[in-house]
Amino acid sequence: MRALIFVLALVACRGGHDTRAASAPDRPRDAIALTYLGVAGWQLDAGPVTLLVDPYYSRPDLDGPIVPDPAAIAAHAPPRADAIVIGHSHVDHVLDAPAVAAATGARLIGSESTARLARASGLPATQIVAVRGRERIAGDGWSVQVLPSLHSKIGDEHLGGQIAAEPQLPMRFAEYAEGGTFAYLVEVAGRRVLFLGTANFIEAELTGLRPDIAVIATGLREKVDDYTCRLLRALGRPPLVYTNHFDDWRGPPVDAPLDEDLSAFVAEVERCAPGTRVVVPRHFERIESP
Repeated sequence: MRALIFVLALVACRGGHDTRAASAPDRPRDAIALTYLGVAGWQLDAGPVTLLVDPYYSRPDLDGPIVPDPAAIAAHAPPRADAIVIGHSHVDHVLDAPAVAAATGARLIGSESTARLARASGLPATQIVAVRGRERIAGDGWSVQVLPSLHSKIGDEHLGGQIAAEPQLPMRFAEYAEGGTFAYLVEVAGRRVLFLGTANFIEAELTGLRPDIAVIATGLREKVDDYTCRLLRALGRPPLVYTNHFDDWRGPPVDAPLDEDLSAFVAEVERCAPGTRVVVPRHFERIESP
């Protein structure tokens, strides 16, 4: 434990709590940058390409009708984006997506439930891409592979189901049904980046992907048998892992010291994939990957 604490103290000041020494890439690649938006949200920048994953800026009161916060979106969303991908349609993943797509011109990619919310929000059909899994969607200099996945084990009452066919906005918390869950493999700038936005997965869908960077949800992983080791083996022990969906999704974004659960995840990675570097990101801090 004393050794782990020492390693965690050697934080890379440029982006997050970096727990492994960097290794040289096998071949030249264009630089990319990842910015953690909180909960399961990310911004990926690669030259002129900007992709968003589960952007959730608003952090609203969840006890009544829920609406996006325009000020929070304006403060943190990029001026333009190529695409937004949504892992599932719970409120902390999808609430802000239609408004962000409208503001940035991005295509919004997600389940039929996500598409229903987007249509009800007034997003044009030309910006909505409903997927079922295993599609590959490409743009100028980027592509996204849609991977069927599973939600973390939070209880049957919160899993399954679809957002209503013609939802009446604003909706309440319980109306944001899961709508099916996806992981996404993004290919851009010579990189392969996997986004796993909730702590569960279908092993056969991930085996052999070998991403350069794996963004891995950690919360509630203890409910899935051998989660960390099975996942890292399936992915071919990626060289770099970013932790995901570990903060308090019901409160404002706060950077805190590594807690017991994140420290345990770091130890699991060290045991299962000693060559993998783990980064615990800070909110809204841009992390460069050369």
